[in-house]
Amino acid sequence: MNIEQSSDQEASLRSTRLLSRRIQQVLAIDPEAPALAFGSQKLTWSYFRDAVEALEKLLAAEPRAHRIGIVLRNRPGSVASVIATIATGREIVTLSPHLGDSGLGDDIRALSPDVVIADPEDWAREHVVRAAADIGAIAIECSGEHGLVAHDATWTAAPSLLPATDIAVLMMTSGTTGRPKRVELTYERMTAAYLAAGTPIKDTDPAKLRSGTAILWASLAHISGLYFAVAHVLLGRETALMEKFEVDPWVELMRRSKPPFVGLPPTAMRMVLDADVPQDVFEGVKAVGSGTAPLPAAMADAFEDKYGIPVLVTYGATEFAGAIAGWSLTDRKRWGTSKRGSVGRAHHGIDLRIVDRDSLELLPSGEIGLLEARGGQLPETETGWTRTTDLASIDEDGFLYIHGRADDAINRGGFKIPPSVIEDALLAHPAVLSASCVGLPHERLGEVPAVAVTLRQPVEVAELWEWLDGRLTRYQRPVDLKIVDELPLTPSMKVSRPLVKALFTNPS
Repeated sequence: MNIEQSSDQEASLRSTRLLSRRIQQVLAIDPEAPALAFGSQKLTWSYFRDAVEALEKLLAAEPRAHRIGIVLRNRPGSVASVIATIATGREIVTLSPHLGDSGLGDDIRALSPDVVIADPEDWAREHVVRAAADIGAIAIECSGEHGLVAHDATWTAAPSLLPATDIAVLMMTSGTTGRPKRVELTYERMTAAYLAAGTPIKDTDPAKLRSGTAILWASLAHISGLYFAVAHVLLGRETALMEKFEVDPWVELMRRSKPPFVGLPPTAMRMVLDADVPQDVFEGVKAVGSGTAPLPAAMADAFEDKYGIPVLVTYGATEFAGAIAGWSLTDRKRWGTSKRGSVGRAHHGIDLRIVDRDSLELLPSGEIGLLEARGGQLPETETGWTRTTDLASIDEDGFLYIHGRADDAINRGGFKIPPSVIEDALLAHPAVLSASCVGLPHERLGEVPAVAVTLRQPVEVAELWEWLDGRLTRYQRPVDLKIVDELPLTPSMKVSRPLVKALFTNPS
């Protein structure tokens, strides 16, 4: 088979994907209807349609270029890049703009996408330019003003052009154990995730534009933000985009947009409650969704008591391509508050069970053990079941309760941080001998990381902070760093995380 035949087959495969077809159908309905709002900027569906056409034209000379690395800022250009990539059946390689310069550059080199798409702000970063040049990437610039255009690169593009796959998104996850890793979310699994959540995308469901505006502020570089950015387009719903969650701008946007449903993970919900946001801000809101991190039942009660709006909790993970369980309004009306603390029931097409954490034998209703799940959106395994590191129970009515984690991952407002991420970053410094990272309680975020280190040679704390800045994302950055003479050990000579934590909580 020659290259031209291979390219034709890849293009044919891309055109048959359900998500790609549905996006193309939505973009063709009414190109001049409102689709995206960002500050004072108002963009129509033609903005996305033009991005799709621009991507195809920019890659016409390299039709096998399918791995699209996108530096994902919560700006219109990034959203357009995501939609254009999925609409053309290609693969998104997520790149976080919040990594330090060297970290982002290393990520680009390691992943070696065929294309790098970035905002002008990121093309001004020397490490991004160097890394893109090193891998011979096709360079594209994205913005709210111009959509997708060729970036004025100083190198000749020579992308790796690996064989095409069914991967829709190569997503970064903090993971639940070990170092951060990449999760391969295929088109098949992403489609299953949207169908399990009830998104009407089958060929028997006519594409249409819907009334109401959805507010999106979750980072596009993480599954919750990217998932809903695509979902809103699949639904034909206008999106009001924010770069990050801030109470006052969010309140202003709520008053202007009047969305019927609102997403408030625990950290944002706590901020809304602490700010004493007026009740009329939620006028017309039917329900508030909450996910990404455990929601304390007391916080949900406080929110519902104040605003009189049901809180619908969901449970999912990056590895699952989204949520696999959650509350519906129907379940809430039927069960009321009798299932307080539950994260809801399994989504359509998802099976859940609990196994003993030692013997792995199936446990009866109400017993606490390790949660396992299976369904079309979950990774393939030999048994068909994906084992999580969450301790959970399921009652006789199928309601799932999460009781904590079976590992040491730190949950910082929904972002999972394995301690090894921070420890390994410090151990790479020539002056650091050992490191131990722990999670400290935090009223708003749940947990935040702190780290203690011992040294093999003298070094200033400021140098270690600078070292971490270039290797960690903002949410991975510890809140405290202590240099100690030695790390506390258990009788078996292992580092004692409780005693390390005491160095910060009981410094005397």
